[in-house]
Amino acid sequence: MTLLAPGQPAPDFSAAASDGRTYRLSEVLREARVLLVFYPGNNTPG
Repeated sequence: MTLLAPGQPAPDFSAAASDGRTYRLSEVLREARVLLVFYPGNNTPG
């Protein structure tokens, strides 16, 4: 896995939302700005 540096663009990815819909970053970026925050989940190293 390659780590991103602050300010570096995120690679395109898809994610499922709680409403069951799948969102793709490249599609959402066509409509609005996006702020992504990544953090480790509970009970995970890091």
